[in-house]
Amino acid sequence: MYFKALVLVLALLFLQKGYNAKVINTLDEQEDETSMIEEIMKDDDENTKVDTRRDLGHKTKSFSDASLELAKLHILEEIVKKSKDITNENSEDKCSKIKKVGEPIVHHGSGITQGAWMKDPLGLLGPEKIWYINGYYTNKVLKFESMDHFKAGEVAKTYILPYYIDGTGSVVYGRHLYFNRKNSSNVVQYDLVTEKIRETRLNIIPRKYQYEWGGYTTMDFSVDETGLWVLYSHLRYKGRLCATLLDPLTLSAVHSYCGISSEPMTSMGNAFVACGIVYSIDSYNSRTTTINYAYDTATGSRTNPGIKFVNKFRYNSMVTYNPREKVLYAWDNRRQITYPLEFED
Repeated sequence: MYFKALVLVLALLFLQKGYNAKVINTLDEQEDETSMIEEIMKDDDENTKVDTRRDLGHKTKSFSDASLELAKLHILEEIVKKSKDITNENSEDKCSKIKKVGEPIVHHGSGITQGAWMKDPLGLLGPEKIWYINGYYTNKVLKFESMDHFKAGEVAKTYILPYYIDGTGSVVYGRHLYFNRKNSSNVVQYDLVTEKIRETRLNIIPRKYQYEWGGYTTMDFSVDETGLWVLYSHLRYKGRLCATLLDPLTLSAVHSYCGISSEPMTSMGNAFVACGIVYSIDSYNSRTTTINYAYDTATGSRTNPGIKFVNKFRYNSMVTYNPREKVLYAWDNRRQITYPLEFED
């Protein structure tokens, strides 16, 4: 019961933490995933930065504290509701291994060779909104109200982020954009409503391991029926893939799986997570390639599914899964495309 587990984690962790602060966590990739992670709270006022350990003591709530709790409960309620919607639309018995990837469907042609585009599978800010990032090193994110507006080039809003993004692996999940801060090991959670940030630090070397095509793809975020994932590599595992399931609100690690691929990240075209299974694509620029590796996080099984995958325009810099639509979104040489998927019965 993927989303029930996620909801339980959110309920336990989210109600303990202030939501309006920047947080930097240090995530360790050791086998003990339940160890406490030290947090450094940063005051939002950059002129008066104060570092302090999290206070877990009981305090009398002021009116503002009570208001904050109500706001957090409202956000949590929305996430739970939307998660249930996805669960109802795509029940667990439908969540299985990918059997076939269909031919790519071209929706639009725009931007430069590399980039990222997506919809939020939870649809908290609108299920039809499209989020667009042109390039692999930028601080601009464009919002479009719908596919028609996107094709017409009618931008609803331009976000100027406080940091540049590394890579094309960003995702929108709920009311947040998640991305890798430039030339760092930091995961950034950017609130698309309040425009405030939260950060956490992965124990990796920035720009050390990337996908075959490069483009600062140190981290690749993915969303599936389980929740929010980040894919990356580590020197300890000789560059082979790691996958960490993150709490989307606190950015703490829920589970980590490391050394799970048969080859280093530098030899992969792309990777993504669907139904708790991490898939890797062999090539980003061969017109016809395969999904040549799959790791099931539920069972630990490793297979080579050999599923045909077409890079129609010979430069696929971004592939990510949308669990609501059951399709892959991709950016192939200035074209924004999707791939229909067939799953095993």
